Amino acid sequence: MEKVNVKEKLLCLKAGLLFIILLFWVTGVALICLGATVQLRLTDISVVLSETSSGAPLVLTVTGIIIFIMSGFGAISVLKENNMLIKTFIGIMVVIFIIEIIVGISAYSYREKLQSDISRRFQQILSKYGIDGQLTRSLDYAQQEFRCCGAQNFTDWMNVTVTLLPSSVPKSCCRKVTPKCGEKVMAHQDNIFLEGCVIKMKMWISQHIDVIGAVGVGLGFVQLFGILLSFLLVKILQENYVSL
Repeated sequence: MEKVNVKEKLLCLKAGLLFIILLFWVTGVALICLGATVQLRLTDISVVLSETSSGAPLVLTVTGIIIFIMSGFGAISVLKENNMLIKTFIGIMVVIFIIEIIVGISAYSYREKLQSDISRRFQQILSKYGIDGQLTRSLDYAQQEFRCCGAQNFTDWMNVTVTLLPSSVPKSCCRKVTPKCGEKVMAHQDNIFLEGCVIKMKMWISQHIDVIGAVGVGLGFVQLFGILLSFLLVKILQENYVSL
């Protein structure tokens, strides 16, 4: 009877752990997809962003790959009922949990600095529009993609006189792009994006950081539960089985 109870406990613990590992796997795939999606959107505006912000998608993708691999290792450990492998899995989860806390706190506290870096960077490169080809293409793409104009607002372009006519903005600032849509914009602002790109980018960054933060918190709780179940599984295996 006692042996049956032990088998039932073992079966429940394995089922619970495998379910948690499945959640890890799904999270890992989601982070890989999110990192790739963000990277694709930021590729054409990487010149506009700071190095730290343009490298953020890579961090997401690498994190997703690590979680994906950890999930596979965890599943093998549980199915084999091997104490050593399960203990290694516990150690990996603890290390990743600590890293997640450190990275999460750092990312959240760095958000304001990141946004101010984007603002400063955007202001600096406006004067190079039309001179640097890659930068010009990046700015045009950013303004069309985020439906914005200038750094703070469209009037920032009024101070750029090197390659633009007076009271003019780039065509990428136009809602409907036509050959001369960016000229004499003060007289027809209805066809111009009025909001600045810094504001739009800040909103976009904040939305994604909030989503990533929520996923991280949820994953953290799941990890703690997974560590607890793993400890219980190891205890039962040590008491009733010989590790293979």
